[in-house]
This record gives sequence, C-alpha cells and structure tokens, in this order.
Amino acid sequence: MATNNDKIQFRGETEKEATQVVDQMRLGGINVSELARQGLQEKLREVLSDEEKITLHQRYKQGELSEEVAEILLGDALEEIEREREAFAEAAELDTSGVFQN
Repeated sequence: MATNNDKIQFRGETEKEATQVVDQMRLGGINVSELARQGLQEKLREVLSDEEKITLHQRYKQGELSEEVAEILLGDALEEIEREREAFAEAAELDTSGVFQN
C-alpha cells in the first residue's frame, strides 16, 4: 500500500523530451510538476465508475476521506452528487397522500 512519502514514478523518456521541447519554447518555461499533478487528477477522475464515485462520496461523508482527497478524486462531481443527494432526500419527504394513480 502506498504511503504519503512514496514517490510516483514511471519511465517517461519520450514525455520528458516532449516537455523539454515545450519548456524551451516558452519564455518562462513550464511547471512540469503542476502539469503532472493536473494530469494525474484528470486521469484518476476519468477511470472512476459512477458506482466508485458514489462509494467515494459516502466514504467522504463518513469522514473516511479528507475533503482534499475527495476533491481530487471527484472534482465537480462532489458538488453534483451532494445536490442530487439533497434533491432525493427532499423528494422522499414529499407528501404523496393526495396523489392518485389509475
């Protein structure tokens, strides 16, 4: 299991060369660490199924995941899931005693 001190490493010789090309083109260069961080966040969000997102949201609400980790994994879906959850709770509380069905 990964710990907070573990580094994420991969062999990216071609990616490194491509990064150097773009870095040389820009006057101030590029922040490779920030690009890597953003890219990893995007890919983590892409690989999660809807069921996994719901599970992660439940773990966040139960205090098993920090807000920072939930934000990285769920991004905008964090707010979307919360809105849907609130709407569902409100709908469940509606008085349906006057509703008739044929």
